[in-house]
Amino acid sequence: MKKSDIKQIIREEVIELIKEQYLTEAFADPLLRTLANTRGMGNSKWSSFFTKFANTHDIAWDQLPKGSVTKSTNMNDPRIKNGLVFWMIDQEKRNPYASDYNYYTSRTLYPGVLAVTLNGKIQYMGGDKVGMKSRRMDSPVGQGTRGMLMVKKLKETADSLLTMDFENFRGGTSALKAKRADLKLGKDTFKDAKAWKRANLDRYKSILDARVGTRDVVDAMVGKIVKIANQAVADGMELIKTNNYDELLTSIGGNEVAMNNVTSSMTRALRQYAEYIRFANAAEKEQYGDYNDRAAKETAGYIKKILAAFESGNANKLRQF
Repeated sequence: MKKSDIKQIIREEVIELIKEQYLTEAFADPLLRTLANTRGMGNSKWSSFFTKFANTHDIAWDQLPKGSVTKSTNMNDPRIKNGLVFWMIDQEKRNPYASDYNYYTSRTLYPGVLAVTLNGKIQYMGGDKVGMKSRRMDSPVGQGTRGMLMVKKLKETADSLLTMDFENFRGGTSALKAKRADLKLGKDTFKDAKAWKRANLDRYKSILDARVGTRDVVDAMVGKIVKIANQAVADGMELIKTNNYDELLTSIGGNEVAMNNVTSSMTRALRQYAEYIRFANAAEKEQYGDYNDRAAKETAGYIKKILAAFESGNANKLRQF
C-alpha cells in the first residue's frame, strides 16, 4: 500500500470521527442524536438536511431539549398532518414497491430513515433549502425512492415514526433565549424557574407566618397550588413551546396551558391567601360581628376554585383568574 493511500485512509477516519463527535454533541434530544447516524441520512447528507431545514424554517436544532422528538407506531398519528415526521424502517425487509422495470427502486429496505414529511408533504432538498418537490427541490430526504414517496405508501411500509411538533420551536436560538429571559413570572421577572420557585415559597411562608390561630385546609390548598404552579413553570422553561399567539406554553395534567395564565393565577391565589389570613385572624378576635368569618369563608371558596383549575389543568378556567 502506498504512503499516500495510508494518509488518505487516516484523513477519512479523522473526518468521520469529527463528524460523529460533532453530531453526537450537537443535540440534547437523544432521538435527534440517533438520527444523525441513521442510514438514509448519511453524515454529510444529514448535516446538510439540518442546515437546509434550519435555513428554510428558522429552527435552532441545538436548542431542542430532550422530549422534542417522540417515537410512535401509530400510522394515523395527528402529527402526520401537522408536524415534522421521520418515517423509519426498524427491520430489514423487502421493498413491496420494487420493480424489475424500475431501476430507481431498491428491492431491499434497510433500517433507517425512509422519508421525511412536513404537514403531510414529502420533503426534498435543493440548493440551501428543504421543501416540497419542484424543479429546484428534486432530491428526496431519506432512502425512499421513486414509486413509494406517497404518504399512503409510507404508512404501509414504515415500521415506526419519529414525530415533532416543530411549529412550537420555530424562531431560532436567539428567539428562544429571548423568550426564556423575558418571561414575566408573577409580579417579578426572573431568569429561571428556580428563582421563581424560591420567591413563591418565601411568599407563601411569610403569609402563613402571619396566621394567629391553627392551620386549616386552606393552607394545604394553597400549598398544592404553589407546588403545581412551580412544577408547571419548571417544565415550561425546560421545553420551550409557544402557541399561535406567541405565548409560552406548559403542561398541567396532560393539558397545554399558557404560562402567563399559570403565573397570574398563582399570583392571584397568593393574594387571596393573604386576604384569607387577614379575615381569619380578625374573625378569631371577634371584630365586627361575623363579617370577617363570612369573608374568610368566601375567600376560601375562591381559592378552592383556583386549586380545582390547577388540578384539572383546565386552560379556560385558569384564564379566568
